[in-house]
Order: sequence, then structure tokens, then C-alpha cells
Amino acid sequence: MRSEDDARQEWERIKRKNADLLGTLSATPIRADLGEKGIYYRIQTGPVADQAAAERICSELKQRNVGCIIAR
Repeated sequence: MRSEDDARQEWERIKRKNADLLGTLSATPIRADLGEKGIYYRIQTGPVADQAAAERICSELKQRNVGCIIAR
């Protein structure tokens, strides 16, 4: 997202639509400087219990057409 506020709003939208997966997770907008593309904000959620749980959640989100990557 292009702003921190937009990232927060997007998290709320995604969380509402995927409450069964994300209901207990919190999120933080993370600033990402993409050089010539500009500044963007990514949504980082967690903590997740373990690697297997993170992979399961991310896989299910991808099946629902929600972008997801696991940050270690």
C-alpha cells in the first residue's frame, strides 16, 4: 500500500474476510523503500505459533487470492 493508513485499512478488510484464519493475529505496517518505485507499506502479522502454522495460513490465504509471504 502507498501509505501506512492504507495498509492498516487493507489489513482490516483482509481480516474481516478471513476471520477464520486471522481472527487472533495483529498486524503492523512495515515501510519498504522500493527505490525508483517509491515507498510502500507491507502488512506484517503475527506472531504465529510455529513454521508449520505460518505455512498453513499462508497457503490458505493464497488459495483465497490474498498475497502472502512468510518472513523469518
